[in-house]
Amino acid sequence: MTTKLNLQKYNIIFWCFIAFTFIGSNCIAQKQTDKARHEAYQLIRNAEEASSTDDAISYCEQAITSLSASDEKHIQFDIHQQVGIILYNKQQYNSANEKFNKALSFKSSISDKNEIGVVEGYLGWIESDRSQYIKAIKHFTKALSIYKSTNNQEKQGNTYNSLGAMHWYTRNYALALENFDHVLKLGEQTDNSELIRKGLTNKGVILNTLAQYDEALKCFERALEINQLDGNSKSRAVLLNNIGNINTELNHQQVALSNYREALNIYTKLGDKKGISNCYNNLGEVYLELGNILQALENYQISLSILKEEGDSANIATSYLNIGRAHQTGKQYSKAISYFEKALKLMLSFDDPSLKAETYLHLGQTLMINKHYDQAQEYLLKAVELAKSLEEKPLQAQAYNSLSEWHSLQGDYEKALNYKSEYADLKDDITDEQAMLSSARMEAVYKLLQKEEQISILEQDNIHKTESLELAKNSRTIYLLVAGLLFILLLILILTFQIRKKSERLLTEKNNELKQLNNTKDKFFSIIAHDLKSPFSSLMGFAEMLALNAENKDTKEVVQYSQIIHNSTKRLLGLVENLLQWSRTQIGTTEYKPSQIDISIQTHNIVSLLRLNAEEKDIVISPKIERNLVAWADENLYNTILRNLISNAIKFSRIGSVIYVTAGVKNNMIEISVADSGVGIRQENLEKLFMVDSTFSTKGTLNEKGTGLGLVLCKEFVEINKGSIWAESELEKGSTFYFTIPLLSEK
Repeated sequence: MTTKLNLQKYNIIFWCFIAFTFIGSNCIAQKQTDKARHEAYQLIRNAEEASSTDDAISYCEQAITSLSASDEKHIQFDIHQQVGIILYNKQQYNSANEKFNKALSFKSSISDKNEIGVVEGYLGWIESDRSQYIKAIKHFTKALSIYKSTNNQEKQGNTYNSLGAMHWYTRNYALALENFDHVLKLGEQTDNSELIRKGLTNKGVILNTLAQYDEALKCFERALEINQLDGNSKSRAVLLNNIGNINTELNHQQVALSNYREALNIYTKLGDKKGISNCYNNLGEVYLELGNILQALENYQISLSILKEEGDSANIATSYLNIGRAHQTGKQYSKAISYFEKALKLMLSFDDPSLKAETYLHLGQTLMINKHYDQAQEYLLKAVELAKSLEEKPLQAQAYNSLSEWHSLQGDYEKALNYKSEYADLKDDITDEQAMLSSARMEAVYKLLQKEEQISILEQDNIHKTESLELAKNSRTIYLLVAGLLFILLLILILTFQIRKKSERLLTEKNNELKQLNNTKDKFFSIIAHDLKSPFSSLMGFAEMLALNAENKDTKEVVQYSQIIHNSTKRLLGLVENLLQWSRTQIGTTEYKPSQIDISIQTHNIVSLLRLNAEEKDIVISPKIERNLVAWADENLYNTILRNLISNAIKFSRIGSVIYVTAGVKNNMIEISVADSGVGIRQENLEKLFMVDSTFSTKGTLNEKGTGLGLVLCKEFVEINKGSIWAESELEKGSTFYFTIPLLSEK
């Protein structure tokens, strides 16, 4: 009996021990989990407060690693979500995308579905930042569905606003308006001033795009009233920017400039780079409309530099297009072509067919002016194809008109007439710029906005038509006579007005052109006067010193001064020769005798001539020319261009470096490049290289002096040879100069 009791006692002790051990281990595990969770959230706070992006990323990775062993899915979701938001704010979009998707893998453990909607919303903005708007719409639609299921009206309103923005970016104005209407209605239902302001502002933007200026202004005025109550500076800047857009469309340019400048001041105080860039771009548009090309370019370039810092590919491409348009208007066609090509190259990374079609059109027009007819036709046809698919009639009409001009220049008058007829048919539907914005798609949007009003208008219109038909039956003959006379009178008035407008426009253009030429001439003469004065002063000074030392019979100094006089005279002769060649290009007496040129032979000849100069600085010239390259160009002009570019490369290359001369076929042209690894050129000076009114000359690596006119001559000679010239450079890393000449074709 005693033995049995002892066994029972031992069993009780054993099971108590097991229970205490189990409870203790659970307590220890729980403490470890709590510690890891606390550590993860502390790291998140550190990441939010970190000043550098690298530190923030490091804290985020540590936070995730600290919970790697945790099986608490709701905590894993929360940490990945917060890390994703931090990375998104640091513009680390790929990493943020990864973390948000990882968070969604734990969504089944989340009780508050709104948090899942937040993640879907951020995924949408990541796709938007990548210009993947269709993918963005899918994420925002998922978020909206979640917020509807939880009846979260504020988040519904913000998500409708995001969807409206995506449809705006894809130029689906009907759906954009529909979504912004939802934003406005939800704001009014919940008395949310921020949602009301967003809805009114964005609705006004779309109405402005559709040339519904009165309706757009009403939206902006209501939004401004709300803005005065909540004092939101950024919202005021957005509204001023949009009001400026309307004033631009209404040709109130000075008022628009005032609107944009006030918005710019606000954005600058806020440090909002996107807003600042947008204002500078809008200022550029107004200055271009006013014909002030230099001011337009200055503002476009500032906008572009900010966009490059932000890495905004879509807007950078738009900026390239705008700069190209400015150069096109200013008749700097080679520069315009270069910027249009940059825009198209950048568009490979995102899909914006409307922007691409507009770029094709401008590039085709500019190539046609530059007499690159085959390339011009190719781009104009692409513009037509895209414009048709997008149903953008204004763009399509311009492309048809340009193709008509192209065929006329080729002597194919039948096709020119056909394209002109196509253009005229489209113009029947689009009578002016405002009507051009109200094509079939725009009219559908307008009906969407005012269904009830239009039904009433249509009913009244049917009544009026019935009455008109009855009246016409009784007085058909009189009506036809009166209509015919009115038509003839209207036609005469229109023709008179068009002739007068055209004459005024041509006169203004000619006056502006003459004014610009006079300014260029004055500046150029002042530069040349300074350049001539310097060597003459040296000659006079050293000649005087030579005379004194000759009397003293100091042979060493006589030789030294003679050498200096020789060098100054040689430089002066080079300047005068360049001046003479430049003056010939200006008065049209430069001989242009195109012939077949073997690029390999000519290039190696030039390299051989300059090899001695290069060897003085221990520089190697390495030509890499494709085989069987035959050009159709003037041989003397080609030799002068290449000689100038290689001489410049030698001048600015460091001792012991290599200069690469390459040539190959690109876009049915021969492209020649001269690349060095020398001192390079500052970005702000690149645009001045080929401008006659901004000639500048810098010393070489061994203090060699130049005339400052070599590159101006190169540009003139390249354009005479039906080509273009441009440069790329990075300070202290070197420069590459490119130019093109026509490839010999079978024609």
